[in-house]
Amino acid sequence: MERGAMAAGGSDDASRVPAVSRAVSVLDDIARNGPATLADLARRLALPKSSLLSICQALLAQRLLAQGSGGRYTLGLGVAELAAAELEHPPRLAVLGVSLPNAENPFYAVELDGIRQAAAELGAQVVTREAGGEVTRQIEQLRELVRAGADAVVLDAVHSTEVAGAVAEAEAAGVRVIAVNVGAEGAGVTVTTDNIQAGQSVGHYLAALLGGHGEVGVVDGLHVTAVADRIVGFVAALRDYPGIRVVARQRGDHSPRSGERAARRILAAHPGLSGMFSVNDPMAEGALAAMSERSVSVPLVSVDGSAAAAAAIAAGGPWRASAAQEPARLGRLAVRYAARLLSQGARPPGPVRLLPTRLITQADVADYEPWG
Repeated sequence: MERGAMAAGGSDDASRVPAVSRAVSVLDDIARNGPATLADLARRLALPKSSLLSICQALLAQRLLAQGSGGRYTLGLGVAELAAAELEHPPRLAVLGVSLPNAENPFYAVELDGIRQAAAELGAQVVTREAGGEVTRQIEQLRELVRAGADAVVLDAVHSTEVAGAVAEAEAAGVRVIAVNVGAEGAGVTVTTDNIQAGQSVGHYLAALLGGHGEVGVVDGLHVTAVADRIVGFVAALRDYPGIRVVARQRGDHSPRSGERAARRILAAHPGLSGMFSVNDPMAEGALAAMSERSVSVPLVSVDGSAAAAAAIAAGGPWRASAAQEPARLGRLAVRYAARLLSQGARPPGPVRLLPTRLITQADVADYEPWG
């Protein structure tokens, strides 16, 4: 009743064309309530029967209504034909929002290049936000991207679970969220590296370097699925080597500065440390600086495969290996999933696409083309 009264009374923008507004009200009422007589429509929409009769006759002529037994109106074949035509031309990805943790890590810059490349191929505009490592800022930026009219958002989350509310809001507004690099609770699709495999590969390599014995420190990272999975993989690999113990674990924010601080604390507390694992290359750069400062040289392994890691590994110093990711490919795949979600409509959340890593060591770094 309320909706019909609005259409008839002229209180909304659509009532500037009253006949169109009333026709839409008739179609909407029948879609919601099923077949209706003229009297039913007049009662529910608060419109005179004479006006409704003219509207219904016009809709009958356009096959948007049909009339069955007892004079009841139903939706006509024209409505189904319009719906079918819409399915043949699904929504196109026109505006893509992107939310990244920060602008300092070269990984995100390369990932963004991949996103922009794939979006350009689809003719989509890219609107980017950078959270400065702050989850509260990223949450607000997600809301901004929805308000700005993004069709979908590619999200590289600062925190995998704390963004859940904003992700749910976006999905409820019809904006599909694709998690990239790390998981984000509630995202329709996640495109990420096989981070457990990455942690396992560097764990086995470090254990072999140490001959199966020694004390290891871990430079941990943000509260995101990728980091947690790398730790899981690394620790799982060390279970095969009971002579190796993880004696320290310090958390950083994925920047070189935080990696240096974490490594300093580890080295100060454990001067006899045998080796170190950093969950990403930028923090490994910081760990390398902390070692140099204390004149310590123990094997260091990491995950990313950046140009900085490749150069340090080739130089033959303490940095011995990195499990290489493909940030540009992650970005490109995320955009393709965004376009697919829009074209296919609603689908259950949860699909994950995992990309394998390649272990880069001094033995094969010359054949490796790094990113960044």
